Amino acid sequence: MDLEPQGPLPPQIYWRRRALALGIAVLVIGVIAATVVMVVMKSSGAETKNAEEAPAPTPAATPTPLPGENPEVKTPIMPPAANAPAPTPTPTAAVTPPPVLQEGDDCPDSTLAVKGITSQPDYVVGDQPKFTMVVTNIGLVACKRDVGAAVLAAYVYSLDNTRLWSNLDCAPSNETLVKTFNPGEQVTTEVTWTGMGSAPGCPLPRQPIGPGTYNLMVQLGNLRSAPVPFILSEPAQQGENPAPPEGTPHVTDSPATPG
Repeated sequence: MDLEPQGPLPPQIYWRRRALALGIAVLVIGVIAATVVMVVMKSSGAETKNAEEAPAPTPAATPTPLPGENPEVKTPIMPPAANAPAPTPTPTAAVTPPPVLQEGDDCPDSTLAVKGITSQPDYVVGDQPKFTMVVTNIGLVACKRDVGAAVLAAYVYSLDNTRLWSNLDCAPSNETLVKTFNPGEQVTTEVTWTGMGSAPGCPLPRQPIGPGTYNLMVQLGNLRSAPVPFILSEPAQQGENPAPPEGTPHVTDSPATPG
C-alpha cells in the first residue's frame, strides 16, 4: 500500500490535507463522545436525585410478645428499692367468737326465738282478738331470761308499717318473770286486744280500728318476731260487747312442739 501522496502538487500540500481531514474526524468523534457522556451523566444524576428524594420504606415494627408467648423473652424482675417503705398491713376486723354459754347463764338473743299467734285468722270489728306470745329456747343448753309483762310486748301494725297498738301502752307493768329455759322449751303469754288504737302513754281519746288487714308482731328486748297477718271484717250487725280489761297477760309453760 502506497501512502505517499501522488499528484501534481507538492507532497506537503497533500500531507496538510490529510492532517486536516484527520483532525476534523477526531474532533467530530470527540464531540460525539462528549455528547454521549453528558447525556449518560445527566440521566444517571436524575435517577440518583429521585432515589435520594424518595422516602425510605419504614420497616414494620415487630410486635412485642406478651408474657408467656415467647419463651425466649423473660419478664425482668425488678428488685425492691432499698429505701422503699415496708408495705402497710391491711387492717382486718377482729372476729369475736360467740361466748361459751354455761348452763344457768342468761340467755343471749342468739339462743331465743319469739313469735306471735292469733287465735283465728280473721275477726269482726267489735271482737276481742286474743294473741299468744311465744318465746322458745333454740340453744343447746339451759339458760334463763326475763319474760315478764314489762319486757314482752305484742304490737299491731298496719300493712304500711304504722304502729296501731301495743299491750304495754295502756296497761304497763313492772312485772318480771325470770324463766329458766331448757333446750327447746317454750313460754307462752296470752293478751287480749279490745280493737282500739293506742300509743305510748295511752293518750285519749282512743280511736277504734276499722276493717282491714293487719300484722301482729311480738318483741322481747331486741328480738322481734315475723309479722303474722290477720283480718278485721265489717260486722253484719252492730252490737255492743263489754270489753275485758286489756293487756292482762296469762302465762303458761309448754314444751316445744316439732315444726
